[in-house]
Amino acid sequence: MSIFSADGVYSFLDPALSGRLYITAVDVTGSTNDDIKVLAAGGAPEGEVIIAGEQTAGKGRLGRSFYSPKDAGIYMSVLLRPKTGSGDALAITTAAGAAVACALDEVCGTDAGIKWVNDIYIAGRKVCGILTESSLSADGSVKYAVLGIGVNVTDRGFPEDIKNKAGAVGADISLRPCIAAKILERFFGYYDSFPSRLYMDEYRRRSVLTGKTIEYERGGKLYTARVEGIDDNALLIVRGEDGNVNYLSSGEVNIKGTSKNPI
Repeated sequence: MSIFSADGVYSFLDPALSGRLYITAVDVTGSTNDDIKVLAAGGAPEGEVIIAGEQTAGKGRLGRSFYSPKDAGIYMSVLLRPKTGSGDALAITTAAGAAVACALDEVCGTDAGIKWVNDIYIAGRKVCGILTESSLSADGSVKYAVLGIGVNVTDRGFPEDIKNKAGAVGADISLRPCIAAKILERFFGYYDSFPSRLYMDEYRRRSVLTGKTIEYERGGKLYTARVEGIDDNALLIVRGEDGNVNYLSSGEVNIKGTSKNPI
């Protein structure tokens, strides 16, 4: 069983988008994000896409690894060269989250939710992680951004440390080309509308944290708060036990009483 082909992904893409993307499919690589960084450093244009059937050094947030076994998922990275005002990594990640959730529902008939900021959940389990990495110029502007998306399409078993939280879409792997194409279509539809952030309504609608009591860490201290929503800049709005409202831009959050073992 081999990796689906670039031609297979192109066959499901809107022709208007096909001309903007340069898709390469490989059987195995270390990290698709790292591969895209090499292309970016060499001057490659926006729209380079690498999709792997397996990653041996898949990357997650906060220096973690992303489990990427052979022929079980979609491990995809995209090169972006955002114009002024559209290089915010949080915005790119948020738009991608909405895009993945919508694409999975469209192709697989799921009911995907989003755990702020970068995880897609189905039936209480994480099925997708998103990692955006940016390279900045000396003046602070964005030279390029790499959007990495890892989707567990089918369950081939998970390591002991994540098996209680990780899950899979539960779809046949033959759907991978279609899923990948629809993710790209949805994402670039949102990306082209920056900075209007039209994707935020969809993102908020799918939030699995809103209304929940969570725990988060800041400055080495653990806090408990209730999630009141997500603002237009994708900041998590929380009300602490003292009644004060805070806005979180990053960090690990967990619904109170659930496992704190991150994936």
